[in-house]
Amino acid sequence: MSRTPEQLAADQALTAAIEQTLAAYSDGQPWVLTEYVVATSQQQFDDEGDSVTAVGILYRDGNVPLHRALGLVDYAAVRMRKLAAEDDDEG
Repeated sequence: MSRTPEQLAADQALTAAIEQTLAAYSDGQPWVLTEYVVATSQQQFDDEGDSVTAVGILYRDGNVPLHRALGLVDYAAVRMRKLAAEDDDEG
């Protein structure tokens, strides 16, 4: 599926923003960004004023193979659970 010029520009801007953020938080060692999955939460209101929430997922260049995306998300979730468990142990 081909992407629009707007999608291409947005993908390039997102990748640049992620690379800039990684560099700002790095220990000075060079890293090469290979893939990413960004999870989003969005909210809007329908015609009756009721809140509608959606969850979205953005992939690098609009597409990452599903098995790799699931691996990234699952691994990140495991790391977050570990951090939460360590936080609970300290509290």
